Amino acid sequence: MGKSQWHRFYNAQVAAQPHVLFELLSDMPNYGRWLPPSEAFGETIDVAPYPVQLGSKYHDGKPAEPGKDWWGTVTGFQPPGSIDFHHVIHVNQLMTKVDVHIHYSFELEGQNTLVNRWLVLDITMPVIFRPFRGLIIKSFEKENIRTMTEVKKYAESHPEGAPK
Repeated sequence: MGKSQWHRFYNAQVAAQPHVLFELLSDMPNYGRWLPPSEAFGETIDVAPYPVQLGSKYHDGKPAEPGKDWWGTVTGFQPPGSIDFHHVIHVNQLMTKVDVHIHYSFELEGQNTLVNRWLVLDITMPVIFRPFRGLIIKSFEKENIRTMTEVKKYAESHPEGAPK
């Protein structure tokens, strides 16, 4: 089995306060209010304990479709400054395991918040399937850009936070 690591930083200036962004990203069962489903993501369910806190577990991806779901854990929780997630995705067709670490930080800059997202992928796959590594990374890249775009769009249209 070959192992490799890939990481990328994403950032966006968002016209909303850090606590608004932190609340959006930590309210995992309600991602559907701002993050439409995609080819890779449907919903986040079975979040416990809830409200989300350090150590909360969650069922993510497409939980209703076996093989397209995964379980994760909140590994960092410092409101309103940062939140971290960890999950493992198995790509059975390629006998591949993708160990995913996501870190968000929220830094006030004037009237805006700088949202940083750091994605780290540890990929374990048979060397024979190594040519498919780029496709896996491309899929993650697409989903991360989409997520950052959607959270910015929603937060800027609801700068005081989501309706309760």
